[in-house]
Amino acid sequence: MAPVPKPRRERSKHFFKEWREYRGFTQEQAIGKLGWSQSKISRLEAGLTPYDQDDLEAAAETYRCDPTDLIRVDPTKEGEVEVVDLMRLLDDKNRAMAVRMLKALTGTDS
Repeated sequence: MAPVPKPRRERSKHFFKEWREYRGFTQEQAIGKLGWSQSKISRLEAGLTPYDQDDLEAAAETYRCDPTDLIRVDPTKEGEVEVVDLMRLLDDKNRAMAVRMLKALTGTDS
C-alpha cells in the first residue's frame, strides 16, 4: 500500500511585505532593524515559512503598526490604514456609531 501524502496546509494571507514597502523599507533595511536573515524575510514575505508571535511583534514595531495589522490590514488599499487608525481614536460609543455608519454605507447593516 502506497503512503498517503499529507495534505498541503494552506498558508494564511498576511501583509508583511506590503507593510514593509508602505513604510518605505527595502528588505535590507528591514533586515537591519529586525535582525532577521535575508532567507527568513524572503521566505516569510513569500508565505513559504510560518510566522510566530515574536515575528509579528518585531515587524509591527519596525513598521509602526499593530501586530494584527500585519494579518488583517492591506496598506496598499487606498484608505484602509487611515480607516483603521481613525477607528482606534474613537471611544466605544463613537466607534459603535462609526461601525453602524459603515455598515449602512456598505449595505451590510441588515
